[in-house]
Amino acid sequence: MQRNGGMTNDKLKIIAAAAMLIDHIGAYLLPSVMFLRMIGRIAFPVFAFMIAEGCEHTENKKKYFRNIFVLALLCQVVFYHFKPPTHMRIPVTFLISVTVIFLLQNCAAKIYGESSRAEKAVSVLILLLAVLAVAWINEILVIDYGFWGCMTPVMVSAGYYLGGTAGKDSEENILYRKIGMLATALIFVYKVYGGVQIYAFLSIPLLAMYNGRRENIVPKYFFYVFYPVHLAVIYGIQIILK
Repeated sequence: MQRNGGMTNDKLKIIAAAAMLIDHIGAYLLPSVMFLRMIGRIAFPVFAFMIAEGCEHTENKKKYFRNIFVLALLCQVVFYHFKPPTHMRIPVTFLISVTVIFLLQNCAAKIYGESSRAEKAVSVLILLLAVLAVAWINEILVIDYGFWGCMTPVMVSAGYYLGGTAGKDSEENILYRKIGMLATALIFVYKVYGGVQIYAFLSIPLLAMYNGRRENIVPKYFFYVFYPVHLAVIYGIQIILK
């Protein structure tokens, strides 16, 4: 998807990173300033959308999965070092999402391809089992944003295949289907968590400006490093203040 004007992948992720930083400052350093948490709600849906985009456009799925896995592991180490081990952080949420999206892509290739009816039926069954597995994992582990958080990037990715078009539709229609699926997922997230989660919908106008381009404003691995580093700094400041 390449459109003129609008906002690039990097610009959207920089906005999301800034919102996440503001959110965590509000959560751990200034908990009484609710406005910071409101701004922070923009981060999750933008990153969830970009996770789906990354899975769609990556040239090396194994490397992409490995990067998310290492990020999730590193963040849990940082989190457990400074905080009691209460739950899995958002990179773990996205690690589950990436796993299901790659499975979705493989199954969709058979469902929309020249496969037999039996193979199509098996692919649909595999996807249903994958969704049930995500639900089960969220029953035994406390994961950021829960089941619907894990499924948000998956639903965005599914928007690519809706109606059997599998990318054959116009760029605008594909984008709006993806945003529609994101909005649907956010409704369920809000239904579960309520409160400030309503402000996550502020991400919709931003994503509507997405032009499908990467601008390389920051180094390739900046966003992988930013999450654990900014958490460590904030936790360190919190410890000093106490």
